[in-house]
Amino acid sequence: MASLSGHAEEYESMVSESVDKLSDHATIQDVRNVVDEIISKTKRMGKSGRNVQSKLNEATRELEELKKEFEQAKTEAAVDFLTGVGNRKAFDETLKRSIDEAVSYEEPLSLVLIDIDHFKKFNDEHGHIVGDEVLRFVANQMKEMVRGRDFVARYGGEEFAVILPKTPLMGAKIVAENLRAFFAQKQLKRTSTLKPLGKITISLGVVQHKPGESKEDFIIRADQALYLAKGKGRNCVVTEKDLAQQGTFKKSL
Repeated sequence: MASLSGHAEEYESMVSESVDKLSDHATIQDVRNVVDEIISKTKRMGKSGRNVQSKLNEATRELEELKKEFEQAKTEAAVDFLTGVGNRKAFDETLKRSIDEAVSYEEPLSLVLIDIDHFKKFNDEHGHIVGDEVLRFVANQMKEMVRGRDFVARYGGEEFAVILPKTPLMGAKIVAENLRAFFAQKQLKRTSTLKPLGKITISLGVVQHKPGESKEDFIIRADQALYLAKGKGRNCVVTEKDLAQQGTFKKSL
């Protein structure tokens, strides 16, 4: 920008100096000479201006490329490297933002915590490579089965989370039950050999955000619901209503 400003000032000065050469008694030829001089200098200035514009265009392209690289790096930093869904950091940030929006617009927000049942046993029996394939499979299916605004993340190990904006408890329970039913009837096969691996099931805890509830307390209630689902025999969905019927429930250590 400083270069462009400098060129503008230089051009104004050049025109002013050329015009000053004309006196009250200037002839037509004198005027022609001054005009020719201005045209000549204008052409030179134009070439210089084009160079400046070219540099500006190049700098703009470089900035756009840096912006793309930054956005890509930011996206990669929010993705779980194994499953391709959101990682724990992305989950925490998305949940906080979702709570703020739900409070601001007075809209429902639900959270589902999910655990793959007896996954350690599955890993021990089939090996960690197959276990990783199963984690990827579960994550991909969850992404396909939820709506565009819903957010799927790997919460940790074999646990996943689904954030459901604009979704009340009963709607979230339906989503959770659909997920549970899908995996309960799915026969797994090894990707490379098509060897049958049997079935896996999932347990799910479902809660809706309460006014004034912190992010941490919201997660704790979902975790309690999940723990109760596992305590009831796994392969089931437990909501906060089930927790209320159990009375004050505390996860045992």
